[in-house]
Amino acid sequence: MRYRAVSSLAIVAILLGSLISISEPGELEDIEELRFANSEPEFLVQAGSSVGHVNGSQIGATYDGWIVSGNTRHSMTFGSIQLQATSGFNAQLDADTYIAAMDNQGNWQWAVKPDASQGLTLVTSMVTSMSGDVYIGGLIYGDVSFGSTQLSGQNPYGDGFIAKLDSFNGQWLWAVMFASPYDSNGTTSNSSIVEGLAESVMSSGLIVSGTQKGFTDFGGITKNNTDSELFVAELDIMSGALNWVSTAGGIGDESGGPVAVDSMGNIWQAGDTDGTFSANGKSHQAVSQTDTIVVKWNPAGVVQNVIGLTSGAGEINLPDDLIVTQNDDVVVSGVFLGSLDAGNQNTLTDKGQGDGYVVKILKSGVTSWATSFGSSTGTQRVSSIAETSSGNFIAGGLISGPTDFGIHGANTNGGLDLYMAQLDSTGSWDWVENLGSTSDDLFADLAVNSSDTPAAFGSFQSTINKGSKSVSSSGGLDLVVWSLDPVNNADGDNDGVNDLTDNCPNTNNPLQYDSDMDGDGDECDYDDDNDGITDNSGDDCPRGGEWNWTSDSTTDFDNDGCKDSGEDLDDDNDGIDDSDDDCLSSYSPPRNWWTSDSSNDLDGDGCRDADEDLDDDGDGFDDAADDCNKVAGTSTLGGYQGCVDSDGDGWADIEDSCPNSFGNSSMGGFLACPDSDGDGWADSDDDLPDDSTQWRDFDGDGYGDNPEGNTPDDCVDVSGTSVLDRYGCPDPDSDGYSSADSSWSISDGADSFPADETQWSDWDEDGFGDNYGNLSWSDRSSNWPGEYYQYARDQDACPTLSGNSWQDDILGCPDSDGDGWANFMDAFPADPEEYLDSDGDGVADGNDDCPEVEGYSTYDVLGCPDSDGDGYGDPEDGSDWKPLDSTQWRDTDGDFYGDNKDGNDSDHCPLIAGYSFEGGIRGCVDTDNDGWADEIDAFSEDSTQWNDTDKDGFGDNPNGKNADKCPDVAGVAAEDGCEAVVEESSGSNILAYGGITVGVLLVIIVAGLLIIRTMNSSEEEKQWNDELSIPDMNAKPAMPDMSAVPVNQGLYAQQVIPQQQSASPALQELPGQALAPQTAAPAAPTFYQVGTMRSDGNEWLEYPDASGAWYMRDPTSKQWVRKI
Repeated sequence: MRYRAVSSLAIVAILLGSLISISEPGELEDIEELRFANSEPEFLVQAGSSVGHVNGSQIGATYDGWIVSGNTRHSMTFGSIQLQATSGFNAQLDADTYIAAMDNQGNWQWAVKPDASQGLTLVTSMVTSMSGDVYIGGLIYGDVSFGSTQLSGQNPYGDGFIAKLDSFNGQWLWAVMFASPYDSNGTTSNSSIVEGLAESVMSSGLIVSGTQKGFTDFGGITKNNTDSELFVAELDIMSGALNWVSTAGGIGDESGGPVAVDSMGNIWQAGDTDGTFSANGKSHQAVSQTDTIVVKWNPAGVVQNVIGLTSGAGEINLPDDLIVTQNDDVVVSGVFLGSLDAGNQNTLTDKGQGDGYVVKILKSGVTSWATSFGSSTGTQRVSSIAETSSGNFIAGGLISGPTDFGIHGANTNGGLDLYMAQLDSTGSWDWVENLGSTSDDLFADLAVNSSDTPAAFGSFQSTINKGSKSVSSSGGLDLVVWSLDPVNNADGDNDGVNDLTDNCPNTNNPLQYDSDMDGDGDECDYDDDNDGITDNSGDDCPRGGEWNWTSDSTTDFDNDGCKDSGEDLDDDNDGIDDSDDDCLSSYSPPRNWWTSDSSNDLDGDGCRDADEDLDDDGDGFDDAADDCNKVAGTSTLGGYQGCVDSDGDGWADIEDSCPNSFGNSSMGGFLACPDSDGDGWADSDDDLPDDSTQWRDFDGDGYGDNPEGNTPDDCVDVSGTSVLDRYGCPDPDSDGYSSADSSWSISDGADSFPADETQWSDWDEDGFGDNYGNLSWSDRSSNWPGEYYQYARDQDACPTLSGNSWQDDILGCPDSDGDGWANFMDAFPADPEEYLDSDGDGVADGNDDCPEVEGYSTYDVLGCPDSDGDGYGDPEDGSDWKPLDSTQWRDTDGDFYGDNKDGNDSDHCPLIAGYSFEGGIRGCVDTDNDGWADEIDAFSEDSTQWNDTDKDGFGDNPNGKNADKCPDVAGVAAEDGCEAVVEESSGSNILAYGGITVGVLLVIIVAGLLIIRTMNSSEEEKQWNDELSIPDMNAKPAMPDMSAVPVNQGLYAQQVIPQQQSASPALQELPGQALAPQTAAPAAPTFYQVGTMRSDGNEWLEYPDASGAWYMRDPTSKQWVRKI
């Protein structure tokens, strides 16, 4: 059940529209076959297409045959049955699904396919039942009809589907799908795919396993997950309606795979994870790139247990199939690269290219056994696994090159081959048999029927010859179904010889020797040489080289089963070989007959001791020098030569303290006893017999008392196991470091944490250990104390700095304010009430009105953006009316002139809305909207006039209404503001001329006085002008220093780079009336120019007109003095 390959192919194909093709394999070098089994197939059947490749996916057994399924892009032929491929996606991938049935003899019965002419289907899983039901599942897109049921999947990432057929005739019964909406924005890839199916006898439901991501409607119940997670659902087998659905996942991506149900209704699901899988308090964290997980769900869809199979870092393992056994145990199979830890001390190592694995897990969740097979020439895997009624297992998949299955082996026919192999109930390989052509072939699935007959399903190219049967492909890869009888591969004694031809079927005899050629192998033949004397009852030569003869007095003088002429070396059986016997015939004169025995021939040399033998006991020591001349011996040491030395150590037994044990001890009263370490002390008296420098261990802890020896015990009177700081002292937590005592302190090297096996040193003495168990800390300074220790407790994040931080699992770092947050995490290390400044603006989140946006406002709101740096927040969060002008922030009356009298465009009437802007008076009431405030407008209701210099009621603006033709001389209406014309006599005219003359003289006198007065009062005027001068409306205020609050360099953290706020953009347009550009101050008006009387009792004059420069006539000197 190769769920991973199929799902990956489907998703990539839909998303990318990539062209799927299978290239012709290259020629492989011939390799000598080491095949173990090559039995005659039960059947070998082909189906396929004459125009291209066809791929297989699943096979299942029914009570009267087999069901196969897969995907194709070509029309197909199953015997005489034709199927037409109609999907519009067949140009890109195998987008049509087929399901076909055959009987037990391999004859095709029927074949059907859903109508995918408006879409596509990809079948990834199938389950059959003996009741005649067939269920398929996989991926769907577009409009697809399953008989009268039409499904419409509009998600280009694909939707999961399940359909039910009747195995008797291929009739579609129902079909359902899991709908995931397509996100056209591309921000979410909603999808689901079915990867496994199983029937539940307990609930009479169909269990569905698979993978889901994003939003999916499972048929009334929706799930929404960010990452890919596995799911399990139960459908009603009669209608396909959803009963329930559950999902589970964690950090990272998970994939759901094969699924099976035990007799109690518990659901066992295989999958994988590349992160941390967690559900209902059960979890597994991946160690390798991807780990296999086996998840147990109860019948209601609640996770009960999670079992992980792990590989090393950088390695990988993946599941391919999972079954539940007759005893409710679980068997999972797949592939691993590197190593595999299946739990309960079951570990496997591959042969270099990736091996297939099979793991049996008891229903309690404990691993029973694990086994693997592999080759150094390619990757192998167990793609499918099934159980027989006898409790054995049939495994199937692909092999590449010579491959070892325990003591058995197989070799390919030239490329990749299919294989089937049997394991017994303990996980030992019984046999293996492969099938293939000279090209690369593909494995899909296998199944075992009720007669324990297995069948494998796959694809092949070229020609396959197997026994007397042969099949050939017609247009590329064709389908092949291969069935065999396991009896033909049975090997009960595991000797590599099939029981059908084994001459000792119950006795291991791989060489099959049959010395007497009677049909019974020597290993099980009671009389191998067929001489009439049974092998174990008197025959001394059962296989001496003489076969099929009869033992009697003429052929076997001593009746010992050895034929005198070719087998017996001591014909007279006197105990002395014929070649060494000086008396071959006891009946030959001149010596009287005698029999050599221990009483007369101690050394059995055929020479009588009494008169012939100088070395009676035959030990190599002449009797004269032999201290034990009647007993053969080899002793050479000590005071006894030639005496019995049972242990061969040179010391005679009579003085050897250990006469039956070779030894060389000399200390402690034990002589010649075993002394393994050669220190002179007998092993029996040596507390440390393998260390020549130690022999006493008073406290029995394995460390010797000799201070000059190896690993001397530092606590000779107290048993201990410490090995790192000192030897043999108490180490309660067994971490190798001893506990402190009166003579050995922590500063000497004692364990700072005697009750914690994960910690032993505390360099900064803050109560937190220097070791760390967080892999993300592996780049910490190499100069820091401590080391990586998986699952280390109370790890000090700042091992060189004493501290008491504890928040966020950062322990032992400086925490100046004692709030639990390490200084380097605490934005306010001196404030115990605050620690977080998310936006880095120096204002704690607890006080920050804009905690996630950097800002430096201080008046109306704290810590919000303040573009102009005036302390008031920008309008989005604060109240700054003019966010780009640092001199203004409030406009109380709403007339677009700021209230700050010292700022730009300040409002002279901040509490009264007005729009005046002329004459330096802004923001005041201007009834006639001529720009002049009513308070300085001589004509507040006439927008064309505003000044009346001579106060004659006529405006100075020559273009306005009632313009004064003589603006500097008070006049009358009849003359449009000029003086009235008076007709006088010539005398009067003379008087007038005289008056003018006097007036001129008076003006000259007054002008002189005025000059003097002006000189004396220039300083006063300067001060007055300075005080009321109009501010420069063009200049911009300097930006405030927007630098971030400097970081305390003493904190334990990397230096924080200050963030510089960018300068405010130039103000492009101001609210309200536009300001006229300021001109240079004009010369003072003349004495004769006339102004306007104001409510303050003074005469005022704007000069020049519309300049904004205002003068007041001094009451004493009558001269004009500039005030504004």
